[in-house]
Amino acid sequence: MKYTIGMDVSTLIECEQDGAKYYDKGEEKELLSILKSYGTDLVRIRLWVDPYDEWGNPYGAGTCDLPYVMKLARRVKDMGFKFLLDIHYSDFWADPYKQFVPKAWSWYSFEELNHAVYNYTKDVLTTLSEAGLKPDMVQVGNEISFGMLWPQGRIEHKEWKPYDSNQYDDFCSLLGSGTSAVREFDPDLPIIIHIERSFNKDYCLFFYNELVQHNVEFDIIGLSYYTYWHFGYDFLIENMNALYEKFHKPVMIVESTFAFTTEHFNSDPHAKKLAVNDQYIPESNYTVPYPMTPEGQAQFFDDLLYRLTTEVEGFIGFIDWEPGWIPTMNGTWATWAALKYMNMEYDKPGNEWANQCLFDYHGNSLPALEIFKKYSDLAKVDEEEESK
Repeated sequence: MKYTIGMDVSTLIECEQDGAKYYDKGEEKELLSILKSYGTDLVRIRLWVDPYDEWGNPYGAGTCDLPYVMKLARRVKDMGFKFLLDIHYSDFWADPYKQFVPKAWSWYSFEELNHAVYNYTKDVLTTLSEAGLKPDMVQVGNEISFGMLWPQGRIEHKEWKPYDSNQYDDFCSLLGSGTSAVREFDPDLPIIIHIERSFNKDYCLFFYNELVQHNVEFDIIGLSYYTYWHFGYDFLIENMNALYEKFHKPVMIVESTFAFTTEHFNSDPHAKKLAVNDQYIPESNYTVPYPMTPEGQAQFFDDLLYRLTTEVEGFIGFIDWEPGWIPTMNGTWATWAALKYMNMEYDKPGNEWANQCLFDYHGNSLPALEIFKKYSDLAKVDEEEESK
């Protein structure tokens, strides 16, 4: 089976500027070089529209505006990686719980918003292409399970189930503006539509069926999978096979990872907590079936990739999310300016993901990287055999 092994390293430049160093077998190396040596062939980079406040204060987490993305994409391209551009259509994080309209678009009418999505998408792709940085894939929207560009493009839900197909009209209009721009730019550039309801087959089938019914063009179904929140593999595998069977489109995990420890790197009790920490309590009765240790992390990836590559028809790729976002002095998921922008001033800055990297708190590579190398090598063997 032909598939790709990818990594999302969107915070890399910010981490490096803040002093992050990475080591493999005791030798300091550049992060992308290490990842390449372990079989990574694709890099995903997120794009935000304007991740700064009115005084120019950055929002953090890479502050991934277009100049930043171009700088990182240049390194990615120069090293021979494929490049997946992840367009959030927001000034900061876009996920199932927040899909903020960019500040510059906040007073637009619905028609104006459609034009903004189209023009922005086309301008970004044109700018990248003219600089020799054309993406190999484009993700239109990020974790858009409940729509994008709220409130105009929001899909309401009831008990995590689809609520009303009529609500998809406006959402699909906005989404279609983005996908149409990609198609016009390059009809052969693969488009990924990404949601995170990977455990909920009925929701996923309903969602993508609405896109088809509304004539939204896309090529690849992208899912997030975090076992703490999305439960066991059986749900995921069943869902992916059902999606491929119904839509005949390749399926891909565009975000996933697993913690190597629950111990916090920061002893300050007032610091931002890790997303998965020693007080972590699942939102359901589901028990994570692996210890959160370096060995448990490696086993998680080994078991998951084995099932994806042997049981899922149409599987074409797996991307680990932020393997190099290790602790640094100023590393944060959101600055105070960003918290104000999100109306979350009750929260705290800080790195909440450091224990889910593929490097420990000191930047040393973890055993999980060997698992990615194993499956990358297997993919190459399969590809060679298929070409004979």
